[in-house]
Amino acid sequence: MVVNDPVHIEDFVKRLTQWTGTMKNYKVIKDARQIAGVTRDITGEVKNITGQNLMLQQQIQADLRKGQSVKDLRYANPLELFGRAIGMNTSSQPDYMTPVSKARRLRQALQGRTEQDVETVCQAFSGLDIGRNGAQSFTYRDYKNMREEAFASAYAYEEVLKKKNVETAFNYQKIADEMTAQSVEFMATLKNPGRYSMTEAERLRAMGQANDNMVKALQRRQEADRLIHEAGKPGPARMAVEGVYRDQLLQNQLLKSISRSGRF
Repeated sequence: MVVNDPVHIEDFVKRLTQWTGTMKNYKVIKDARQIAGVTRDITGEVKNITGQNLMLQQQIQADLRKGQSVKDLRYANPLELFGRAIGMNTSSQPDYMTPVSKARRLRQALQGRTEQDVETVCQAFSGLDIGRNGAQSFTYRDYKNMREEAFASAYAYEEVLKKKNVETAFNYQKIADEMTAQSVEFMATLKNPGRYSMTEAERLRAMGQANDNMVKALQRRQEADRLIHEAGKPGPARMAVEGVYRDQLLQNQLLKSISRSGRF
């Protein structure tokens, strides 16, 4: 009866058409949901990859910025300090020695610095010939010459030490200036939060190191002042020479006075 009824047949056809359309729409929606899910997964993966890539780029930039900042600093290039320290040697001792003929052996020994020269230096500073064989006697003239050489050598080496102290003091001052410049530059960059990749604790510790470097520079300056002050003090040999020279001047002045008065 339902099949043969035209009204029901028409209504059934309409419902069948609607149901078929609904099924098609459902399939489209299902496919769309699947596509959307896949797209969402792909978008998430792309987002993760993009985020990781961005973090990697930021890390690379931070490392490059850190390396560039350190490399450009004078604090990270201590060649000036090394050069000054290496230049503080003993090669200039013979050049600083006064041209005293009696100290010629000492000058040659300081230039050679061999085992035999060690013995020569000891002989030059001694009033007795300690290198001589005990069975070999020497005259008063020999003893007098040795005493003169010992005094001349002591006087000449006192002058060497004075000049060496001044040279060392100047090197200390230059090293202190370089250390101060490095610390000031480093401290200025540490106060810039974006300059280095470090925590605040690391930044404070680096600032403390820069402050310690400045304190060491101050100590170098004080040592330089002490050495220069010592260089201005006459040694025993110099005082003896100045004493003899003053006595000679006084004697010459007395002789001139007596000569002018006609009592000589």
